[in-house]
Amino acid sequence: MNPAAGPTKPGGGAGRSVLGRLATVPAALPLPVAALAVFALAVPQIYLLPEGTIDISLSTVLAFLLVPTVTVWVWRHPGGRRLLRSLLVYAVVALMAIRVLAMLWSPDTGYGRLPVALLGQFLITFVLFYGAASESPGLLLRMRYVYWPFVMLQSLLVALFRLFPAVEDAYFRSVAGVFAGQNTVGGLFDVNRNNVLSPLKSGGVFVNANVAGLFLGVSAMAAIAVWTRTRRRTELVAAVAALAGVWFTGSKSGQMFSVVLPAAAIVALHFRKLAPAVRRTLLIAGGVLAAAFIAVLALAGGPFAVAVRETFVQRTDIWGYGAEAFAEHPLLGLGWGGWQQGFAAYAAAHGIYNPNFPPHNVLLAAWAATGLAGLALTLLVFGAMLRLALRAMKRERAFAVWAGAAIVWMTVQAMGENTDVFGEIHLIPVLALLLSHLVPAAQEEEQEADDVPDADFWNRPTSALPTVGNVHLQPGPGPADVPAAVHRAGPGDGRPGGDRDA
Repeated sequence: MNPAAGPTKPGGGAGRSVLGRLATVPAALPLPVAALAVFALAVPQIYLLPEGTIDISLSTVLAFLLVPTVTVWVWRHPGGRRLLRSLLVYAVVALMAIRVLAMLWSPDTGYGRLPVALLGQFLITFVLFYGAASESPGLLLRMRYVYWPFVMLQSLLVALFRLFPAVEDAYFRSVAGVFAGQNTVGGLFDVNRNNVLSPLKSGGVFVNANVAGLFLGVSAMAAIAVWTRTRRRTELVAAVAALAGVWFTGSKSGQMFSVVLPAAAIVALHFRKLAPAVRRTLLIAGGVLAAAFIAVLALAGGPFAVAVRETFVQRTDIWGYGAEAFAEHPLLGLGWGGWQQGFAAYAAAHGIYNPNFPPHNVLLAAWAATGLAGLALTLLVFGAMLRLALRAMKRERAFAVWAGAAIVWMTVQAMGENTDVFGEIHLIPVLALLLSHLVPAAQEEEQEADDVPDADFWNRPTSALPTVGNVHLQPGPGPADVPAAVHRAGPGDGRPGGDRDA
């Protein structure tokens, strides 16, 4: 009898429970193979439907086709069910629920379909990679065939398009719709204009250079994290290529993060080994440098500082509408499509040239679409990710530090971009991979904390050894009445057996 099938009722298999039947269903596709297929579609993001329908990526279709396979694996393995009870999964499921619920008060629910679907894709991919990593420890090694080459190709395309804008223009006017969405590219030169059209920007397969820089930067941090386990040169080459590609995108935030975050990761990696005086010096110096850098950006006249200030002013113009809308609808937000309807009128009244600007801040977007509940759950998802990295640092410091740098990059840049809690669709696989490898180390750390002897002081069993009061019942001369459990006979002892060797 298969123990995973569960109990059966008298009379045969007709009474077998639904969950018992599920446990005996063969997996349609081995999880490691499915994970590699997801990686192969991470960068190209093939869009097959024509313009005028819906932009749905082949990676999204594949993720939802894998739901039965992932469900069967979760039911068969206690580790999968334990993963579903983790804080991150709870937070993601709750956020998905509030996104669906917000459609009840939304003026245009069509704006909510893709965010809900992509959040579901992220959850499926996270569980898939957790299972694939547990079944195939060599998954990180096999990535060099299906993921890092695409990352390096994306970096090469970014550099090529930046150096030869005519090549980029030809790409967007021909085959770009297959890799970025037919509707997205169809409106790129009209209503959906984006910053890759600037000669100072480049996005490769992306239509937004800042998001392209985000993808390459997070992939670079992830490549170094994977390298700490594999020690293969492929990951280091991919990391260097990705960081170089960030500079060709023209993304100012990406360029800053490409310097600050690797430096911070290196310091964090060796921070515990430093003397206390050196630690204090580094912290003070870091604060002074950060303040000086902000002052330079605010006052300097160089092209980089001027561009940063112009971008920030543009963001504050957009966020001004968010402040006004929050005063009117603080609890439920604007619902799906509410921002798009309200911002057009705000842009016309304030002279903002693009009436289609989205919020450009992940927290503002969360509030606008789903209200305060969605904002709180978005913060909880970010917090759960960072919590995994911090907990894992005590078990596997190098991997956790670089994975944490990737999560921080995604989180901080999301405060000024139109991204989601998982970054954007291209980042779903690599972020899910990092999180799926952080979970076991974090769980081991949590288990060790629970196993500390004093962690449950009041429920500890009584010690078999006597206390002082049990040994010396009353003060006074003479030998103590020591119980046999404590007393060991030795030389000169007046008790029987006292002259035996110890």
